[in-house]
Amino acid sequence: MADFYEIDGGYHSCNPAAVVTVATPYSKNKRVVTIIDTDVPRGTGVGLVAMVEVVALMIGEIASCYSAHRYEAPQPLEPGMFVEKGQPKSLFRPGSSTDVLMFQKGRVRFAEDLLRNMEHPTAASRFTRGFERPLVETDVKVRSLLAHAAD
Repeated sequence: MADFYEIDGGYHSCNPAAVVTVATPYSKNKRVVTIIDTDVPRGTGVGLVAMVEVVALMIGEIASCYSAHRYEAPQPLEPGMFVEKGQPKSLFRPGSSTDVLMFQKGRVRFAEDLLRNMEHPTAASRFTRGFERPLVETDVKVRSLLAHAAD
């Protein structure tokens, strides 16, 4: 992990309907930004990744901590700390919230099932408004593959 910092904001809903009707709740809510450098030994090689954890309306806090195994013995985050892929990086207290991942352009190739779902001929969504192509909601299980390093 290269760095992490908080950005103050309010508490708005992060559900999909609010995201397209409220003026950008992702940019108005309280957020914790973590910059992950994956170009390190044992890293995934997808470049710098910004993980933005967004506090939703019913969330009181994001505890920035890391645990090497499940949520057992969480350690405070520190710049330069190695965070293992697939392990918990934060605790939301209480409830749930939203994570937004941003990748360096050209560094990732998204998983085939996500791409297939997005390009499905019947893909349509009420959340597509203003985006030139359908935004398709896809259930993604925790620790599922999202992308590979680009060739």
